[in-house]
Amino acid sequence: MSEALQLKCPNCGATVEFKADRQKFVCDFCDSEFSESEIGAVNPQNKTDTDAPANDFSEHTNLYICQSCGAEIVTDENTAASFCHYCHNAVTLKGRVSGALQPELIIPFKYTREQAERAFHDWCSKKWFLPGDFKSKGQLEKMVGLYVPFWLADCKIDASVVCDAKNISSHRSGDYRITHTRVYTVERAAKMEYRGVPADGSKKLDDALMDAVEPFNYNDFVPFSMNFFSGFYADKYDVDRNEVFPRIRKRMEDGAKKALMDDIRGYTSVSPVNFQLKVDQANWHYAMLPVWFMTYIHKDKKYFFAINGQTGKLAGIPPLSWGKTLALAAALFLIFGFLGGAFLA
Repeated sequence: MSEALQLKCPNCGATVEFKADRQKFVCDFCDSEFSESEIGAVNPQNKTDTDAPANDFSEHTNLYICQSCGAEIVTDENTAASFCHYCHNAVTLKGRVSGALQPELIIPFKYTREQAERAFHDWCSKKWFLPGDFKSKGQLEKMVGLYVPFWLADCKIDASVVCDAKNISSHRSGDYRITHTRVYTVERAAKMEYRGVPADGSKKLDDALMDAVEPFNYNDFVPFSMNFFSGFYADKYDVDRNEVFPRIRKRMEDGAKKALMDDIRGYTSVSPVNFQLKVDQANWHYAMLPVWFMTYIHKDKKYFFAINGQTGKLAGIPPLSWGKTLALAAALFLIFGFLGGAFLA
Protein backbone atom coordinates (compact mmCIF):
# COMPACT_ATOMS: atom_id res chain seq x y z
CA MET A 1 0.00 0.00 0.00
CA SER A 2 1.27 3.47 -0.87
CA GLU A 3 1.91 6.03 1.85
CA ALA A 4 -0.55 8.89 2.06
CA LEU A 5 0.42 12.10 0.34
CA GLN A 6 1.55 14.34 3.20
CA LEU A 7 3.63 17.49 2.90
CA LYS A 8 5.49 17.99 6.17
CA CYS A 9 7.47 21.03 7.28
CA PRO A 10 11.10 20.03 7.90
CA ASN A 11 11.34 22.65 10.65
CA CYS A 12 8.35 21.77 12.84
CA GLY A 13 6.63 18.77 11.25
CA ALA A 14 3.31 20.56 10.62
CA THR A 15 1.39 20.34 7.34
CA VAL A 16 2.64 22.42 4.43
CA GLU A 17 0.40 23.75 1.62
CA PHE A 18 1.02 25.66 -1.60
CA LYS A 19 0.14 29.38 -1.27
CA ALA A 20 -0.75 31.00 -4.59
CA ASP A 21 0.04 34.55 -3.47
CA ARG A 22 3.58 33.63 -2.35
CA GLN A 23 4.23 30.95 -4.99
CA LYS A 24 5.75 28.85 -2.23
CA PHE A 25 4.83 25.91 -0.04
CA VAL A 26 4.12 27.47 3.38
CA CYS A 27 3.82 26.02 6.86
CA ASP A 28 0.81 27.56 8.62
CA PHE A 29 2.35 26.78 12.02
CA CYS A 30 5.86 28.30 11.79
CA ASP A 31 5.40 30.29 8.54
CA SER A 32 8.44 28.70 6.92
CA GLU A 33 8.31 28.66 3.13
CA PHE A 34 9.83 26.28 0.60
CA SER A 35 10.12 25.86 -3.16
CA GLU A 36 8.66 22.75 -4.82
CA SER A 37 12.12 21.21 -5.17
CA GLU A 38 12.88 21.89 -1.49
CA ILE A 39 9.60 20.41 -0.27
CA GLY A 40 10.09 17.45 -2.61
CA ALA A 41 13.53 16.80 -1.18
CA VAL A 42 12.23 16.53 2.39
CA ASN A 43 9.10 14.60 1.31
CA PRO A 44 10.62 12.04 -1.08
CA GLN A 45 7.62 9.72 -0.77
CA ASN A 46 5.60 12.31 -2.74
CA LYS A 47 8.03 12.58 -5.62
CA THR A 48 6.24 11.83 -8.88
CA ASP A 49 8.12 9.33 -11.03
CA THR A 50 7.55 10.52 -14.58
CA ASP A 51 8.95 7.26 -15.94
CA ALA A 52 6.41 5.14 -14.09
CA PRO A 53 3.09 4.38 -15.86
CA ALA A 54 1.04 6.83 -13.77
CA ASN A 55 1.18 4.54 -10.69
CA ASP A 56 2.14 7.35 -8.34
CA PHE A 57 -0.56 9.59 -9.74
CA SER A 58 -3.19 6.88 -9.30
CA GLU A 59 -2.11 5.91 -5.80
CA HIS A 60 -1.98 9.45 -4.44
CA THR A 61 -5.31 10.70 -5.79
CA ASN A 62 -8.90 10.07 -4.75
CA LEU A 63 -11.74 9.87 -7.24
CA TYR A 64 -15.19 11.13 -6.27
CA ILE A 65 -18.33 10.47 -8.30
CA CYS A 66 -21.45 12.62 -8.48
CA GLN A 67 -24.46 10.31 -8.61
CA SER A 68 -26.57 13.13 -10.05
CA CYS A 69 -24.59 14.35 -13.08
CA GLY A 70 -21.82 11.76 -13.30
CA ALA A 71 -18.95 14.20 -12.82
CA GLU A 72 -15.63 12.68 -11.75
CA ILE A 73 -13.69 14.81 -9.27
CA VAL A 74 -10.03 14.20 -8.55
CA THR A 75 -8.30 15.36 -5.35
CA ASP A 76 -5.11 14.54 -3.53
CA GLU A 77 -5.44 12.14 -0.60
CA ASN A 78 -5.81 14.88 1.99
CA THR A 79 -8.39 17.02 0.18
CA ALA A 80 -11.93 15.74 0.64
CA ALA A 81 -14.62 16.60 -1.89
CA SER A 82 -18.06 17.03 -0.33
CA PHE A 83 -20.07 18.45 -3.24
CA CYS A 84 -20.06 18.45 -7.02
CA HIS A 85 -18.85 21.77 -8.42
CA TYR A 86 -21.10 21.28 -11.47
CA CYS A 87 -24.50 20.54 -9.91
CA HIS A 88 -23.89 21.11 -6.15
CA ASN A 89 -25.12 17.63 -5.19
CA ALA A 90 -23.21 15.45 -2.75
CA VAL A 91 -20.43 13.26 -4.09
CA THR A 92 -19.27 9.86 -2.91
CA LEU A 93 -15.73 8.55 -2.71
CA LYS A 94 -15.17 5.92 -5.37
CA GLY A 95 -11.54 5.14 -4.60
CA ARG A 96 -8.34 5.56 -6.54
CA VAL A 97 -8.02 6.98 -10.02
CA SER A 98 -7.63 4.13 -12.47
CA GLY A 99 -6.45 4.24 -16.04
CA ALA A 100 -5.74 7.98 -15.84
CA LEU A 101 -2.93 9.51 -17.79
CA GLN A 102 -0.51 11.31 -15.51
CA PRO A 103 -0.20 15.00 -16.48
CA GLU A 104 3.12 16.10 -17.91
CA LEU A 105 2.94 19.80 -16.98
CA ILE A 106 1.14 22.07 -14.54
CA ILE A 107 0.73 25.82 -13.99
CA PRO A 108 0.32 26.40 -10.24
CA PHE A 109 -2.37 28.78 -9.00
CA LYS A 110 -1.22 32.42 -8.76
CA TYR A 111 -4.62 33.99 -8.10
CA THR A 112 -5.71 33.41 -4.51
CA ARG A 113 -9.24 32.63 -3.38
CA GLU A 114 -9.49 36.11 -1.82
CA GLN A 115 -8.52 37.71 -5.14
CA ALA A 116 -11.01 35.52 -7.00
CA GLU A 117 -13.84 36.50 -4.63
CA ARG A 118 -13.00 40.21 -4.98
CA ALA A 119 -12.98 39.88 -8.77
CA PHE A 120 -16.35 38.14 -8.60
CA HIS A 121 -17.82 40.93 -6.42
CA ASP A 122 -16.46 43.59 -8.78
CA TRP A 123 -18.01 41.76 -11.73
CA CYS A 124 -21.36 41.47 -9.93
CA SER A 125 -21.38 45.18 -9.02
CA LYS A 126 -21.66 46.01 -12.72
CA LYS A 127 -24.69 43.73 -13.22
CA TRP A 128 -27.95 45.34 -12.18
CA PHE A 129 -30.41 42.49 -12.57
CA LEU A 130 -28.73 39.62 -10.73
CA PRO A 131 -30.77 37.41 -8.36
CA GLY A 132 -30.26 38.47 -4.76
CA ASP A 133 -28.44 35.31 -3.67
CA PHE A 134 -26.06 35.19 -6.64
CA LYS A 135 -23.16 36.69 -4.66
CA SER A 136 -24.16 35.41 -1.24
CA LYS A 137 -21.66 33.82 1.14
CA GLY A 138 -23.25 30.42 0.53
CA GLN A 139 -22.78 30.82 -3.20
CA LEU A 140 -19.15 31.90 -2.84
CA GLU A 141 -18.47 28.79 -0.79
CA LYS A 142 -19.26 26.82 -3.95
CA MET A 143 -16.31 28.42 -5.77
CA VAL A 144 -13.50 25.88 -6.08
CA GLY A 145 -9.90 26.01 -7.23
CA LEU A 146 -9.98 23.58 -10.13
CA TYR A 147 -7.12 22.19 -12.17
CA VAL A 148 -8.58 21.71 -15.64
CA PRO A 149 -7.14 19.02 -17.93
CA PHE A 150 -5.89 20.49 -21.20
CA TRP A 151 -4.43 18.94 -24.32
CA LEU A 152 -1.72 21.09 -25.92
CA ALA A 153 -0.61 20.42 -29.51
CA ASP A 154 2.68 21.39 -31.12
CA CYS A 155 2.07 21.29 -34.87
CA LYS A 156 3.93 21.96 -38.09
CA ILE A 157 1.59 22.84 -40.94
CA ASP A 158 1.52 23.77 -44.61
CA ALA A 159 -1.11 26.42 -45.34
CA SER A 160 -2.18 28.06 -48.59
CA VAL A 161 -4.94 30.38 -49.70
CA VAL A 162 -6.28 31.44 -53.10
CA CYS A 163 -8.16 34.76 -53.24
CA ASP A 164 -10.06 36.94 -55.65
CA ALA A 165 -8.63 40.44 -55.27
CA LYS A 166 -10.12 43.58 -56.79
CA ASN A 167 -8.85 47.07 -57.46
CA ILE A 168 -11.71 49.49 -58.08
CA SER A 169 -11.24 53.03 -59.33
CA SER A 170 -13.63 55.60 -60.81
CA HIS A 171 -13.61 58.98 -62.48
CA ARG A 172 -16.11 61.43 -63.94
CA SER A 173 -16.49 61.96 -67.67
CA GLY A 174 -19.05 64.68 -68.34
CA ASP A 175 -22.33 63.62 -66.74
CA TYR A 176 -21.11 60.05 -66.19
CA ARG A 177 -19.02 58.33 -63.52
CA ILE A 178 -16.91 55.56 -65.02
CA THR A 179 -15.83 52.73 -62.72
CA HIS A 180 -12.91 50.41 -63.55
CA THR A 181 -12.72 47.04 -61.81
CA ARG A 182 -9.63 44.89 -62.16
CA VAL A 183 -9.83 41.33 -60.82
CA TYR A 184 -6.74 39.33 -59.85
CA THR A 185 -6.10 35.84 -58.56
CA VAL A 186 -3.73 36.08 -55.60
CA GLU A 187 -2.10 33.13 -53.82
CA ARG A 188 -0.17 32.88 -50.59
CA ALA A 189 1.45 29.82 -49.01
CA ALA A 190 3.61 29.27 -45.96
CA LYS A 191 5.01 26.66 -43.62
CA MET A 192 4.04 27.48 -40.02
CA GLU A 193 4.72 26.06 -36.61
CA TYR A 194 2.27 26.26 -33.71
CA ARG A 195 3.25 25.48 -30.13
CA GLY A 196 0.86 24.64 -27.32
CA VAL A 197 -2.47 25.08 -29.12
CA PRO A 198 -4.92 24.35 -26.25
CA ALA A 199 -8.21 22.53 -25.87
CA ASP A 200 -9.73 21.41 -22.58
CA GLY A 201 -10.25 17.70 -22.05
CA SER A 202 -13.44 17.82 -19.97
CA LYS A 203 -16.94 17.19 -21.33
CA LYS A 204 -18.60 18.89 -18.36
CA LEU A 205 -16.81 22.20 -18.86
CA ASP A 206 -18.18 24.55 -21.49
CA ASP A 207 -15.59 24.90 -24.26
CA ALA A 208 -16.50 28.54 -24.93
CA LEU A 209 -16.04 29.37 -21.23
CA MET A 210 -12.59 27.78 -21.17
CA ASP A 211 -11.65 29.58 -24.39
CA ALA A 212 -12.81 32.86 -22.82
CA VAL A 213 -10.42 32.66 -19.83
CA GLU A 214 -7.40 32.09 -22.07
CA PRO A 215 -4.62 32.81 -22.64
CA PHE A 216 -2.38 31.15 -20.08
CA ASN A 217 1.26 32.17 -19.83
CA TYR A 218 3.19 29.03 -20.66
CA ASN A 219 6.36 30.48 -19.11
CA ASP A 220 4.93 29.38 -15.74
CA PHE A 221 4.74 25.71 -16.70
CA VAL A 222 6.58 23.38 -14.34
CA PRO A 223 6.88 19.58 -14.45
CA PHE A 224 3.82 18.00 -12.90
CA SER A 225 4.04 17.27 -9.19
CA MET A 226 1.31 15.92 -6.92
CA ASN A 227 2.39 18.54 -4.37
CA PHE A 228 0.52 21.26 -6.30
CA PHE A 229 -2.79 19.36 -5.97
CA SER A 230 -2.86 19.91 -2.21
CA GLY A 231 -6.02 21.83 -1.31
CA PHE A 232 -7.42 21.94 -4.85
CA TYR A 233 -9.76 19.91 -7.03
CA ALA A 234 -9.05 18.57 -10.50
CA ASP A 235 -11.15 17.21 -13.32
CA LYS A 236 -10.37 13.80 -14.71
CA TYR A 237 -10.06 14.14 -18.46
CA ASP A 238 -12.80 12.35 -20.41
CA VAL A 239 -12.04 13.72 -23.88
CA ASP A 240 -8.95 12.27 -25.51
CA ARG A 241 -6.64 14.10 -27.89
CA ASN A 242 -8.24 12.62 -30.99
CA GLU A 243 -11.60 14.08 -29.97
CA VAL A 244 -10.20 17.56 -29.31
CA PHE A 245 -8.10 17.69 -32.48
CA PRO A 246 -10.90 19.18 -34.65
CA ARG A 247 -11.07 22.13 -32.24
CA ILE A 248 -7.32 22.55 -32.33
CA ARG A 249 -7.25 22.26 -36.11
CA LYS A 250 -9.96 24.95 -36.37
CA ARG A 251 -7.88 27.30 -34.24
CA MET A 252 -4.85 26.72 -36.44
CA GLU A 253 -6.93 27.20 -39.59
CA ASP A 254 -8.28 30.52 -38.31
CA GLY A 255 -4.82 31.73 -37.31
CA ALA A 256 -3.09 30.59 -40.50
CA LYS A 257 -5.78 32.00 -42.75
CA LYS A 258 -5.63 35.38 -41.03
CA ALA A 259 -1.83 35.46 -41.27
CA LEU A 260 -1.90 34.69 -45.01
CA MET A 261 -4.71 37.14 -45.70
CA ASP A 262 -2.94 39.91 -43.78
CA ASP A 263 -0.01 39.49 -46.15
CA ILE A 264 -2.18 40.47 -49.16
CA ARG A 265 -2.10 44.24 -49.47
CA GLY A 266 -2.73 46.93 -52.04
CA TYR A 267 -6.20 45.86 -53.18
CA THR A 268 -9.60 47.42 -52.71
CA SER A 269 -11.09 44.11 -51.59
CA VAL A 270 -9.88 40.54 -51.07
CA SER A 271 -12.13 37.47 -50.89
CA PRO A 272 -10.81 33.97 -50.14
CA VAL A 273 -11.81 31.32 -52.67
CA ASN A 274 -9.92 28.28 -51.44
CA PHE A 275 -7.97 27.55 -48.26
CA GLN A 276 -5.88 24.45 -47.61
CA LEU A 277 -4.15 23.29 -44.44
CA LYS A 278 -2.06 20.16 -44.05
CA VAL A 279 -0.67 19.03 -40.69
CA ASP A 280 2.81 17.61 -41.21
CA GLN A 281 3.58 16.81 -37.59
CA ALA A 282 1.81 16.91 -34.22
CA ASN A 283 3.26 16.40 -30.75
CA TRP A 284 1.01 16.35 -27.70
CA HIS A 285 1.29 17.45 -24.07
CA TYR A 286 -1.17 16.77 -21.28
CA ALA A 287 -1.30 19.62 -18.76
CA MET A 288 -3.27 20.89 -15.78
CA LEU A 289 -4.24 24.58 -15.88
CA PRO A 290 -5.64 26.56 -12.89
CA VAL A 291 -9.21 27.92 -12.89
CA TRP A 292 -11.41 29.27 -10.12
CA PHE A 293 -14.76 27.78 -11.04
CA MET A 294 -18.32 28.21 -9.81
CA THR A 295 -21.75 26.97 -10.87
CA TYR A 296 -24.93 28.90 -10.04
CA ILE A 297 -28.28 27.11 -10.36
CA HIS A 298 -31.25 29.43 -10.94
CA LYS A 299 -34.71 28.14 -11.83
CA ASP A 300 -33.26 24.72 -12.78
CA LYS A 301 -30.78 26.29 -15.19
CA LYS A 302 -27.01 26.23 -14.67
CA TYR A 303 -24.81 29.29 -15.06
CA PHE A 304 -21.04 28.90 -15.09
CA PHE A 305 -18.48 31.39 -13.90
CA ALA A 306 -14.69 31.05 -14.25
CA ILE A 307 -11.54 33.01 -13.42
CA ASN A 308 -8.14 32.21 -14.85
CA GLY A 309 -6.20 31.09 -11.76
CA GLN A 310 -2.97 32.44 -13.21
CA THR A 311 -3.94 35.80 -14.77
CA GLY A 312 -7.30 36.68 -13.19
CA LYS A 313 -9.13 36.91 -16.52
CA LEU A 314 -12.83 36.43 -15.89
CA ALA A 315 -15.67 34.95 -17.94
CA GLY A 316 -19.28 33.98 -17.34
CA ILE A 317 -22.90 34.57 -18.29
CA PRO A 318 -24.94 35.93 -15.35
CA PRO A 319 -28.53 34.91 -14.63
CA LEU A 320 -31.27 37.49 -14.95
CA SER A 321 -33.68 38.23 -12.12
CA TRP A 322 -37.04 38.74 -13.81
CA GLY A 323 -38.43 40.17 -10.56
CA LYS A 324 -35.90 43.03 -10.61
CA THR A 325 -36.38 43.52 -14.35
CA LEU A 326 -40.17 43.76 -14.03
CA ALA A 327 -39.85 46.05 -11.01
CA LEU A 328 -37.66 48.43 -13.02
CA ALA A 329 -40.05 48.28 -15.97
CA ALA A 330 -42.99 49.09 -13.68
CA ALA A 331 -41.07 51.99 -12.11
CA LEU A 332 -40.18 53.42 -15.52
CA PHE A 333 -43.80 53.03 -16.63
CA LEU A 334 -45.00 55.02 -13.61
CA ILE A 335 -42.32 57.71 -14.11
CA PHE A 336 -43.06 58.19 -17.79
CA GLY A 337 -46.78 57.99 -17.09
CA PHE A 338 -46.46 60.76 -14.51
CA LEU A 339 -44.32 62.91 -16.78
CA GLY A 340 -46.73 62.37 -19.68
CA GLY A 341 -49.66 63.39 -17.48
CA ALA A 342 -47.80 66.48 -16.32
CA PHE A 343 -47.15 67.61 -19.90
CA LEU A 344 -50.77 67.01 -20.89
CA ALA A 345 -51.94 69.05 -17.93
